[in-house]
Amino acid sequence: MEKYLVASFPWSSDMGNEVANTLGLNHVTLETKQFPDGESYIRYPIDITTYEGLILIQRAYPEQNNRLIQTMLAIHAARDMGIKNIHIVLPYLPYSRQDKRFRDGEPISLNTILSLLSLLGASSLITVDVHKPDAFKAPNMRCINVEPFDLYAGKIGNVSNAVLLSPDIGSLWRVKKVSEYLGIPFSYLEKFRDRVTGEITMKPKELDVTGKEVFIIDDIIATGGTIIEATRILKSMGATRVYAIATHCLLLNMADSRMLEAGVSSITCSNTIPTKYTEVYVNQSVIKALRGLIA
Repeated sequence: MEKYLVASFPWSSDMGNEVANTLGLNHVTLETKQFPDGESYIRYPIDITTYEGLILIQRAYPEQNNRLIQTMLAIHAARDMGIKNIHIVLPYLPYSRQDKRFRDGEPISLNTILSLLSLLGASSLITVDVHKPDAFKAPNMRCINVEPFDLYAGKIGNVSNAVLLSPDIGSLWRVKKVSEYLGIPFSYLEKFRDRVTGEITMKPKELDVTGKEVFIIDDIIATGGTIIEATRILKSMGATRVYAIATHCLLLNMADSRMLEAGVSSITCSNTIPTKYTEVYVNQSVIKALRGLIA
């Protein structure tokens, strides 16, 4: 009996191929379709009962609701066919931003997704730069967060007069880790609300950006609103250039165009969600995590 099979969904086959080739494993692409009523269908194109374990790779954005259902169907089918160890790779984890109950009556959506994957029989879940690592845990399933910060440091390189900024204090730990590789100053954007007008402004906490190349680093760019406002303020404070780096670039409602029009010099994204701004490739970091699971 062979030990592990790599299976990926069609839009994840590039990552699936690299994982399989690097680890010396077989790779298949799952068959998928959508029924006329909108329900999902998946199928393994080979007999997977000859394998002890499975590595299942799914880029769960866009169409995250459908793709999560596809993932669940694939896990359950593999378990039903006798696969003992199922390692799931979701480079971008949908619903991870709802990691606590912000208002009474809400679900903690991250816990819902993790619980479902665990109950279906996933042995482990690997994701990249999850929104809040402390909340990334589930019973009976190992949760592994791959950090891409060494890759960001390599991308930034030896830029003179560079500083790193987090868009808020919650992501300060990200820029701190990048700074540890580069040895350059870092801070976060502190927000202020005018008590009369209600207008919100922001400025770097205890960091002078005059004449500096500023790199704003975050896990997700959705609408780009914070980066657009930050760019305006940073340039008014004397920053020479502002760059945006994020792991997961959703870029909703032409966020990239609006960011560039606002003066952002460049946008750098990872391949967790492939875009034309993808310049950071996390595949080998994911493979390193997988080695520790299947050794």
